[in-house]
Amino acid sequence: MTTARPTPAQMPRRAPSDLARALTDPAPPQTHQPYRAMYEQAVMGTSMPPHTRFVAIALATHADASGQIPKGRQPRLLGLIHETGLHVGQVVVALNTLKQRGWIRQVQPTAPYDTADLVLTIPRPIMTRLMQAARTQPTP
Repeated sequence: MTTARPTPAQMPRRAPSDLARALTDPAPPQTHQPYRAMYEQAVMGTSMPPHTRFVAIALATHADASGQIPKGRQPRLLGLIHETGLHVGQVVVALNTLKQRGWIRQVQPTAPYDTADLVLTIPRPIMTRLMQAARTQPTP
């Protein structure tokens, strides 16, 4: 008789390494271009699964130009399910992926997604790449 394999939820959590933390630290906002536009451009240029990008863009539609989602415009889990047409599990996986990779941050880290306030963030290496690309493009 074989024993059941543990599920990912049953596995012990590991603290992220310094390298992983450096890769997912949010970059400071840039003043020359609206943060939301940079966020959308960066998300569309990633190799994340399509439903994860879709949830990220759906979140971005609620943000102002600075990338902040005001309290009254937070879509919450239920709003994202309705807006994207994805199943609850797909949206939760997408939010977990975005959070782990540094694309969103929860204001209250332990709050469930159906009540959590989210903030758009761009991982530092991606922001660096965007800034380098902006410097190399000719101005009209």
